[in-house]
Amino acid sequence: MSKKIHESLTELVGHTPLVRLQGYEKKLGLKAHLLAKVEYFNPIGSIKDRIVLRIIEDAEKAGKIQPGKTTLIEYTSGNTGIAVSAIGAMKGYKVQIYLQEGVSRERLQVMKAFGANVTKIGEVPELQDALKASNNDFVAATNILKQHIRDRQAAGDDIYFVDQMVNPLNPKAHHDTTGREIWEDTEGDLSAVVASVGTAGTLRGIADYIHEQSKGVKIFAIEPGASDTKLTGIHNFTDVPLERVPLSLKENGEVKEGIFDEVFVADTNGAFEAARTVAKTDGVLVGNSSGAALWGATKIAQREEFAGKNIVVVFPDTGLRYLSTDLFEV
Repeated sequence: MSKKIHESLTELVGHTPLVRLQGYEKKLGLKAHLLAKVEYFNPIGSIKDRIVLRIIEDAEKAGKIQPGKTTLIEYTSGNTGIAVSAIGAMKGYKVQIYLQEGVSRERLQVMKAFGANVTKIGEVPELQDALKASNNDFVAATNILKQHIRDRQAAGDDIYFVDQMVNPLNPKAHHDTTGREIWEDTEGDLSAVVASVGTAGTLRGIADYIHEQSKGVKIFAIEPGASDTKLTGIHNFTDVPLERVPLSLKENGEVKEGIFDEVFVADTNGAFEAARTVAKTDGVLVGNSSGAALWGATKIAQREEFAGKNIVVVFPDTGLRYLSTDLFEV
């Protein structure tokens, strides 16, 4: 009898399932087939497991970091910080997380459970000032944090900034895994992919891989409203200064054309309702960025051109990280 024993949870990252949301389709009378890429099947519970593992292992191979010596640092709204905390613990690194304000209490608790040192942005005056001056822009605060890290490195601290916002391995990881899995699991029978945009690594990586296979598959991006603070983990990228557009959407300093076909500005109430509905119709419990993606996918599925066709919607994380919020309060 053969044994199947894994040496680490890192071996379980990726290969998440595609699940058809049949109950949701039936309830809303949709003619298209909605296929959810359920990323909470990653071992630490979100899509960010993929990029963090890739970034850390690449840095190890390059000799940039060393277990027991290097401290890993990240600025996050939650899921990336959780992945850094967990994978850092698995591999023997100290972890320092700078956490955005307004995220669910569960995220903070999970990071601390993995042994990370967590500092809220509100406790760092210069970062808070950067956010206030830029209407809570993630990129602006990241730039301030980078200078803080450079100062510490110059002083001799052995620290490494994971930096999901600009690290090219973010979209690369999704190109090599998420995009490939979607294409292979649908056997190319795919008409559209829908994903919410945070760092844009997921969208860019998937789009690049899918477009290498077929130019006919449409890519839809979901962003929050300009003043929306409830849809955590996703960010505006249209009608903002170029420097605030995620690097994953740029090429040679300009926004690259052809990555996506259309952008939807998510309706917060609609996003929350979509997350609540799919929990009841299909038993899939997801967070608000998944709800935003599902809200957008629903709009697309109502178009006659997608009748009878497969639409993949990316669900980044589990709703268990939102139980202290009002997401599931009805």
